[in-house]
Amino acid sequence: MAQSSQPFGFKIRQRIFAFGATYDIMDEATGEQIFAAKKKIFTILPRLWIRNMQGKELITIKSNFFRTRWNIYQGNNLVGAVKFPLIKFCGIKFDVELAGNEYTASDILGWSFTVKDRSGQIGFLLDKKVFRIKDTYKVVVYPPLEPIFGLAAALAIDVKFYQGNR
Repeated sequence: MAQSSQPFGFKIRQRIFAFGATYDIMDEATGEQIFAAKKKIFTILPRLWIRNMQGKELITIKSNFFRTRWNIYQGNNLVGAVKFPLIKFCGIKFDVELAGNEYTASDILGWSFTVKDRSGQIGFLLDKKVFRIKDTYKVVVYPPLEPIFGLAAALAIDVKFYQGNR
């Protein structure tokens, strides 16, 4: 996936009858499936993989024991992390480190996030679709952030907050 000067949109749909969390990831502009993601089951520490349509693993997302930090790897290289507070008081809040940049986001209801850096520049948007049988949502990643890194962070957010709520 090449870096672009335009935002890149993903449409993510979770398969409802899959064994374990499985996601079909489409290019929003074309509707064509470009990636698949799957959560490993029967593990103490949650782990996800993003693969291209040929089955090649591109990104691995690994959680710590308390699910407060989700590290994002490209091969063996740590490229980022999504960090959640240990105790949630009201709404959802988290910090993201991706490719050397720091971002933050919060939302009272947890349906839509705008992840911004300290200067207010948008890194990515995550927009959950509410009241659907299938869990479907949109992720838009803004330059200079690499689209697949924003996608990986959005999947970590989904697994952390929404897996037990279906």
